[in-house]
Amino acid sequence: MNVLADLHTHTNFSADGKDHMADMCRAAISKGLSYICFTDHIDNNPSDNGYKYFNYAKYSETIERMREEFGDKIQVLKGIEFAEPHLYPREFEDVLKKDFDIVMVGIHYLGETYVGDKVISGNYSKQQIFREYYREVLKAVKFGGFDVLAHFDLPKRYFKGSYSEKEMTLEIVQEMVNKGIVLEINTSPLRRGFTECTPDSEILKQYIEAGGTKVTTGSDAHSCGDIAADFDYAHKLIKDFQGIPGIFRGRRFIPIDSL
Repeated sequence: MNVLADLHTHTNFSADGKDHMADMCRAAISKGLSYICFTDHIDNNPSDNGYKYFNYAKYSETIERMREEFGDKIQVLKGIEFAEPHLYPREFEDVLKKDFDIVMVGIHYLGETYVGDKVISGNYSKQQIFREYYREVLKAVKFGGFDVLAHFDLPKRYFKGSYSEKEMTLEIVQEMVNKGIVLEINTSPLRRGFTECTPDSEILKQYIEAGGTKVTTGSDAHSCGDIAADFDYAHKLIKDFQGIPGIFRGRRFIPIDSL
């Protein structure tokens, strides 16, 4: 039994993406996926390499070509990963006017520094890093307006360790449920030497107990080889907590019968 959708992937329309969309589609088909969603980055932080990199017109045109070329083999969904919307409300409002199937939000920066930068790990304790990160996540969730929260506890991907802040994470998941924001199970830490998804059982349990049921699965692939990576682990995690996996089409959650 498999989750058939990878709803978090990046192509060369992201500054850090490596492969063309057509190659990503072929890889997804070869791995037996029924759905792939491209969620290339929109970054408005001038410190980011992807600052103003995204080209919506060319992206949309390429998505349409992929649907024409591969539509009989896989459903191609059009998404975006927008960073720190609470800091860039005007730019975020512009995105909401466009025809995305899914608007995903990720927190990538603590101030002007990327969360995975060695400057952060060298100057702050793990506890401080996670606490500051969750504060920023809470601000974004309270701001709202998006469909899915990506990589809930992202710092673990870089520091190969997690830190429990149960009160803060509970506040975040409760706000997500209130706002109708769906939790993503992101498998990227597993291929970076860590033993958990982001998030994993502790936060997923909080989300389910707070009344959240809907989840999406994402590899956060930036190249063909990582599409649907470690999804077996994600499948079991979702099944163990009785989450409902799904896709988004036209910004509406649709459950998929996959577990």
